[in-house]
Amino acid sequence: MAEKSGAAPDNYFGIDDAAKLEVVAGELAARRLFKLESSEPLTEFTRESLLRTHRYLMQDIYPWAGEIRTEEVGAMGIAMCRAQYVDAELDRVMGRIAKMSPSSSDIESAVRTVADHWSELTIVHPFRDGNSRTQRYFFDQMLRDAGWAVDWTRIDAAEAHAARYVGAATADPSFLTQVLRPGVFAPTDLPDGNGSLYQTQGQTAGAAEVFHRMMEFRRANPGATWSPGSR
Repeated sequence: MAEKSGAAPDNYFGIDDAAKLEVVAGELAARRLFKLESSEPLTEFTRESLLRTHRYLMQDIYPWAGEIRTEEVGAMGIAMCRAQYVDAELDRVMGRIAKMSPSSSDIESAVRTVADHWSELTIVHPFRDGNSRTQRYFFDQMLRDAGWAVDWTRIDAAEAHAARYVGAATADPSFLTQVLRPGVFAPTDLPDGNGSLYQTQGQTAGAAEVFHRMMEFRRANPGATWSPGSR
């Protein structure tokens, strides 16, 4: 959940404690995610499809689900895009996504492209809450639409969560690229199943500590590659 003075966003349950709301939101959004992953895949990656995904996942929790935020927020100790610029920045990022689809033939290039887009969308942080859940599904579907298989059980969820904020803070998506890469395969190469997002939902405990370790690693080892599992 995005940080804002420890207060919980307006919600259907009247919960004002952010930690308590996170528990409720996690359970309800996970149910929606399970249904979403079982439905027709996402094939258009636009502002409208992003808002629609957020509205679907968060509809049981927030009356403003699917609406662009108008408040200032932060996460991992860093400020996200100023509210007054969110609309324009979201359009800019979606414009880049429209022009730069992930490769359907080069797996390394495909993961780099998705990591780049994901890092940029993270700093925009278009919603008051539910950005992480929405973006995980959005970019999972982007990889799958390009023809790749994704096994989320092979991706450390806490590292992925931390790495996208490193990308947001530094414009360096290489950490996220490295964390995502072990879980992306050509369909014929996917070993033993296809681990869904639902299976790893909510497994981000310790992400803040990993984020700070990644940032320190980047400062101490400029240009070096972060290895997944290094936390």
